[in-house]
Amino acid sequence: MREIIVCLAVVGALSAAGCTERAWYEGTKQSQRNECYKMPPSAREECLKALESEGYDEYQRQRQEELKK
Repeated sequence: MREIIVCLAVVGALSAAGCTERAWYEGTKQSQRNECYKMPPSAREECLKALESEGYDEYQRQRQEELKK
């Protein structure tokens, strides 16, 4: 019984860590987006396109590749 509780606690902690990481990523993206809106219209569109070109899954894949090095 104790092993099941420990296992559930570990799974819960790992799940929470993943959600926190994604929330951090999304918060950073929102801050960058806010900076884009401070730019003149021509630069703003380019800035927003650059931000939207990479989603969280792509970021995570690249991050994992870098961690392996």
